Amino acid sequence: MAEKHQKGSIIFRPASKGDAAFILNVEKTTMRGYAEALWGKWRRSSTVEELDHSGHYIIEIDSVSVGCLALNENADSLRIKKLYLEPKYQKQGVGAESLAWVSQIAENKGLDITLSVLQTNPARRFYLREGFSITSETQERFQMRKKIP
Repeated sequence: MAEKHQKGSIIFRPASKGDAAFILNVEKTTMRGYAEALWGKWRRSSTVEELDHSGHYIIEIDSVSVGCLALNENADSLRIKKLYLEPKYQKQGVGAESLAWVSQIAENKGLDITLSVLQTNPARRFYLREGFSITSETQERFQMRKKIP
């Protein structure tokens, strides 16, 4: 998963240390409202200096960074740790193409895909439409899985 991948006009390139500010900014832009609704406050996940960018990909359209994706391979699944898109690129098919790319990786490895989504995040509906099912839930999160044939 370390090389550059392209699907249509969307490119998934491995993130570098220089992408840390973008990753943290898109995370804040997309997740702050949901975190505040759930916990009453926003707390960033890392700092630019400390962000571990391994497993992260920058989603680009026409050389413009539009989002990030972070994956972690487990024994029985490929886990989506992050899938964040700048608001103006949401509901444009970019998320679905990103999931199609992840699905291809998972299929090649013989793994299902897992993720969690905050209870306050309406992205749950998107994941359900894309073939994920809810496997468990807590007061904070839905755990979801997509079986890959």
